[in-house]
Amino acid sequence: MHVLLTNDDGVGAPGLDALYDEFAAAPSVTRVSVVAPAEDRSGVGRANSHAVGVEERDRGVVVDGTPCDCVAVGLRTLAPEPDVVVSGVNDGPNVGAHKLGRSGTVSAAKEAAFLDVPGVAVSLYDPVVGNREFEDGEFDPAADVARFLVERADALADRTYLNVNVPVADERPPLRVTRPTSDFDVRVEEDGDELALRDCFYDPLRPDRPEELDDPVGTDRRALADGEVSVSPLGVGHETRQMETLADIADDFA
Repeated sequence: MHVLLTNDDGVGAPGLDALYDEFAAAPSVTRVSVVAPAEDRSGVGRANSHAVGVEERDRGVVVDGTPCDCVAVGLRTLAPEPDVVVSGVNDGPNVGAHKLGRSGTVSAAKEAAFLDVPGVAVSLYDPVVGNREFEDGEFDPAADVARFLVERADALADRTYLNVNVPVADERPPLRVTRPTSDFDVRVEEDGDELALRDCFYDPLRPDRPEELDDPVGTDRRALADGEVSVSPLGVGHETRQMETLADIADDFA
């Protein structure tokens, strides 16, 4: 199996190193390739470029572009073509439907699925402390989860990718198949001469906030709260809704 690794935190990120070490030691993996951004490109979503600079390094290829650029370069220039793309390990969670289009980590896995290669996005979070800096060794359990899933990637349906969030835990946590929570809100607060936009999605998990978490079991934020590995199998298509009123409007246009 040929595994392509990328991320959105940049080629020097410790989460990428953890994935490389994990897959390089896996008996089922015959080749590990790295094609990663030259610098931190977090939050760029599925942005892509028309031209990118490319530089060969000891461990792989560095692209002066976005995570999606890296996937395109990796899948269309490496021989043999990779069998799976693994993106991460991201420093912090990527849960909730609103994150799917914003996260560079998730977007890289989705780009792979669009190009007919299974993609796995892996993120690390701390269900107790919340956002914090992680030590190098803390990424290893997330890399272990990634390898476990990749070894079974042939079970994925066409144009499917996995969004995986792994908690920091003393023991191997249980794995839950989930769907993204659609809840989302923003607080706008004055911050000097500017307006600060605060993502409220994680407020129900914070002990200093009044919001309650009522997400049912089977959603990704619920899994995060329960200290479980969240694995959301996702497709590249966008859901269409049946709207009779819109059909009537279309008829009126004629």
